[in-house]
Amino acid sequence: MRHPIRSRLRAVRFITLVTVLSALSAAGCGKSLKASDPQLQPIQEMLDANLPPGTPTSVVNQFVSTHGYAVEPSGKADAMIVIIRHIDKQKLQPVTARVTFHFDANDKLVSTDIVRTFNQPQIPSQPQTQAQP
Repeated sequence: MRHPIRSRLRAVRFITLVTVLSALSAAGCGKSLKASDPQLQPIQEMLDANLPPGTPTSVVNQFVSTHGYAVEPSGKADAMIVIIRHIDKQKLQPVTARVTFHFDANDKLVSTDIVRTFNQPQIPSQPQTQAQP
């Protein structure tokens, strides 16, 4: 005959282990996903240095507008999609990334997802000239 106390103790240990592993797994979800593409590493490092988790939405918006990055509609109130074009200084090749910034209910940055996209030609901005009568 089995001992009911040992069976209960094993069940409690198992439940505790599952709970701890779940908590550790959830804790890792709040961090930025690291770019696996080596050419995206400089972009990832720039974002990690300037926009760590917890950064307010207003600071992210200011960073994006200061650098002149294009913003695409995300369709979500808690996300912002930005296109970042970077020149690889070693190969002198452009690399373009689609970065999705995810925010929490308090408008703080939770995580970023970075994906490589096709390089598109950069169109220089033309100054507006006024027509003279």
